[in-house]
Amino acid sequence: MSLIVEHYGDIGITRLSRWIFNCYLIHGDRSCVVVDPGLPGSRDDVAGVLSVLGGTVTAVVATHGHSDHVAGAPALVGESGAALHLPAVTVGYLDGSQQPRTPSLSKVAQIWPTLLSQPLDTAALIGFVRGAQIAGYGGAKGMVGQALRGARPLVDGQPLPGVPGWEILSVPGHTDDSTAFWHAQSATLISGDAVLSAGDRAWFTPETVDDGAAARTEGRLRELPVEHLLPGHGLPVHSRDVWVDRR
Repeated sequence: MSLIVEHYGDIGITRLSRWIFNCYLIHGDRSCVVVDPGLPGSRDDVAGVLSVLGGTVTAVVATHGHSDHVAGAPALVGESGAALHLPAVTVGYLDGSQQPRTPSLSKVAQIWPTLLSQPLDTAALIGFVRGAQIAGYGGAKGMVGQALRGARPLVDGQPLPGVPGWEILSVPGHTDDSTAFWHAQSATLISGDAVLSAGDRAWFTPETVDDGAAARTEGRLRELPVEHLLPGHGLPVHSRDVWVDRR
């Protein structure tokens, strides 16, 4: 399966997807912010889309430090010269002041409906394996590579750099550094892995390192009037209230 590109003009976002791995472009005035470039080939995918839509990359951000959300960031930052922004907790992993936790394989197995929601892309699977050797974390080794050092921290409640109107939300549970981005004017939530989708419905992930934190995150997010849910994995959900028919 080749790259899937979907442009949502009403909310100013483009989704780039290979298998279950979603990367988003938030468009501004002749520029964009790239969210979750998780595969090593993300740089080329983004360049191809921008060659058609126009614009330059002004910032690269991630919802957490798992390799399938950051492995493409070093090449993209190197190519574009854009600033790299990662959750404040992820920055702590990079400087050694904090240690990452990642869900167990038994937890990962629980999200099989999302894994089966889109046809398997062999190239994406290979990219996922390669990405784990480039940057990020997800296994026993902890944070891999030095390519993300120098990233600027994303702090809860602060504006998302590079585009107006977006707010940074700390949403721990899936991981301790899990982060989401909220745009109140368009009722759009880029949820990272805090909320997935399966069967065209929102799904608060069961793949967690901290069930208590995940429950608090669910309570916080359910208070938002989300009409456009853009998850890290799974298909986007568009509804007058995405929580009404959640999984």
